[in-house]
Amino acid sequence: MTQPDAEALFERWCTPGAPDTRPGDTALGDKATRGSLVISGVQDGMVDDIRTYLWEPAEPAAGNPCVVLVHGWGSRSTHFAAIIRALTQAGVRCAAFDAPGHGESGGTTASLPRIATGLRLLCADLAQAGTPVTAVVGYSFGGLAAGLACVRDVIAGRPLAVPSLALISTPVHLASATRRWLEMAGEPQSRSVDLMAELTRRGFDGARFDLLKVANHLPERLLLLHDRSDDEVPASDAEALAALRPDAKLLLTERFGHARMLLARPVVQEITDFARARHDDLPPS
Repeated sequence: MTQPDAEALFERWCTPGAPDTRPGDTALGDKATRGSLVISGVQDGMVDDIRTYLWEPAEPAAGNPCVVLVHGWGSRSTHFAAIIRALTQAGVRCAAFDAPGHGESGGTTASLPRIATGLRLLCADLAQAGTPVTAVVGYSFGGLAAGLACVRDVIAGRPLAVPSLALISTPVHLASATRRWLEMAGEPQSRSVDLMAELTRRGFDGARFDLLKVANHLPERLLLLHDRSDDEVPASDAEALAALRPDAKLLLTERFGHARMLLARPVVQEITDFARARHDDLPPS
């Protein structure tokens, strides 16, 4: 593949499709306190304005835990609707951001480093406002970005210090994340070599974007949720990470595949229980 062809493929890889607008997206977004942050200084030189959201529980109090949600590729924050409703009803604050090129955020492209940087910025902004983050929940590609954001020196910047991390349907490394994209793009799997080479040319070591290599540096409380019938990210990814972190909780579901995991009742309940743990003063969920 020529250099111009590799660059063009890379740009396609970094350009998300427009997310589906689901019933209730606008109404749910309007219930949040909206804000914005600027991502800059990432190695790729891009500058993006990102949309942030904060949903308060029915009875806000200083001691309410706060969970940050990180959506998947080609998605948006409001696609966590079922989880947001369950958490806020259970007394948990929910914060989120639309990744660059997604939802209401600016830009047309996104990358793991920029999504991880957006997460770090939002958590720092919340802490400065007196709302420390107690847990991060990442879905699919957003889960990979969230995990890497917690580890020093994998993605430039201070590692995210959170006590709890939940990963839903998450690829454990970049190779797994690109495999399905190449299939959907109608490209042979051999093109992954060209993508990694272009990533390296732009200043990133794609081989380091691997949760299996940093499993012991992920947060102390680790929850892994995956469906056995997921045809986009194999459940073996979650099982491989769980094998390296026997203290983590692994929940393998049935029948939900990849796209329906955020709506699945067992997943919503597990995330709610995870977020409420160690907060005995909250109302019953």
